[in-house]
Amino acid sequence: MTIKSTHNNITILGNIKSLTHHHDIIKELEIIKREYQNITIHILNSISITSSVIGYFCKLVDSEKINLSLHINNNDLYNLLDELNLINVLNVQKIS
Repeated sequence: MTIKSTHNNITILGNIKSLTHHHDIIKELEIIKREYQNITIHILNSISITSSVIGYFCKLVDSEKINLSLHINNNDLYNLLDELNLINVLNVQKIS
């Protein structure tokens, strides 16, 4: 997994599947949220996401009032977030 960021946009390439990935995502978001309240995360090519990352995203939205938007291009990941009733909470959008 690799993370690239520009301003309030984060792009995650590859599967999000380990504790190291979780820490890398948190580290990047902690830097960005100091300056921005609206953050867009592009999750490309990931077929899964760890529960700890989902929990952190929910914390950002619920507790820290960050306006988060997830742009996902994998149908299975989109369907998983839909089954968890997180489409509206995390402002998930399916992209091609």
